[in-house]
Amino acid sequence: MLKARKMARTSSNPLIVQSAPLREQVYEAIRLGLRRGEIEPGQRLMEVDLAQKYGVSRTPVREALFQLARDGLIVSSERGFVLPSDSFEDFADRLEAHMLIDPRVAYHAAKDGTADELKTLEKAFEKGLQAHQSNRLSTFIEANYVYRITWRTMCRNVPLARCATMLEDQFLAARNEFYKDPANREIALHYDQKLLTAMQARDSQGSEAVTRQYMEALIEKFVKNRPTDSQA
Repeated sequence: MLKARKMARTSSNPLIVQSAPLREQVYEAIRLGLRRGEIEPGQRLMEVDLAQKYGVSRTPVREALFQLARDGLIVSSERGFVLPSDSFEDFADRLEAHMLIDPRVAYHAAKDGTADELKTLEKAFEKGLQAHQSNRLSTFIEANYVYRITWRTMCRNVPLARCATMLEDQFLAARNEFYKDPANREIALHYDQKLLTAMQARDSQGSEAVTRQYMEALIEKFVKNRPTDSQA
């Protein structure tokens, strides 16, 4: 047990251990839940429920929730905190931000990534492909997350990589919803494979171009071709 309370290990919940400040551990545990799609858009995050779930007092939970809100992953409301449901405008804005940043991150990643990082990228892609083919959504989401985070961390331009990672974190809930459609997973895998090939060839310009093409494809599909109110 922690000085507060150590959470018992279960198959579904992470174990909070006394190796880092509790607020940081709770922060990472909630963030993991967001990443895995265990927290749905519109769902309220209640201090008392989270404190019980992770076996800690409400203070580190409150601190973690405030930090998550500052990072843009959740929003505050009159009754606490909630995972927001992205509007179409929110989704379009996030795509625009990714369009501005991700291509340059890919450029640096292809140039600076290590051989081990490229192997991790390849394994994550293969795992995601197999998960999609067998319709294992949660496994696909996790593998695809590892893929995206790996090539972003391969970028050695630290400010640029930080911006990309922040955008990625803020897109977690929307992306989980996006991947529920097999057609959207097909689009992601198509461009992920092209990006992997370019990075394995150390083709910085090719990696930049593929990443931009992916963003353009998403914008074309979800923004430019969106039905107007008069067409709906």
